[in-house]
Amino acid sequence: MLTNTLDWQVMDNKDSATARLQEIFGERYGFTLKEREVFRLMMLFGLGDEDIRGIMQISYEELDNLFACMTGKTRTNSGRELQALFLRYILQKLPA
Repeated sequence: MLTNTLDWQVMDNKDSATARLQEIFGERYGFTLKEREVFRLMMLFGLGDEDIRGIMQISYEELDNLFACMTGKTRTNSGRELQALFLRYILQKLPA
């Protein structure tokens, strides 16, 4: 389990173009602040459920509910489909 976020966080994510696209993606689909944070930790840092729960100090049920809300809002059926949707979104935003 992740014990210190400073060990893996090599830059401030507010300066990242990908982080900005992630914020826009979350706004587009109407994610709440907590859903955006779960999405950020999952997509930009590749963290698993245990690490996300530890960082956010939330229960398994709350994380499961947040994830269900995100997949419902994006009309995806799994985390992989959500990742694929985000990847397609990023690829569309890249300059030709």
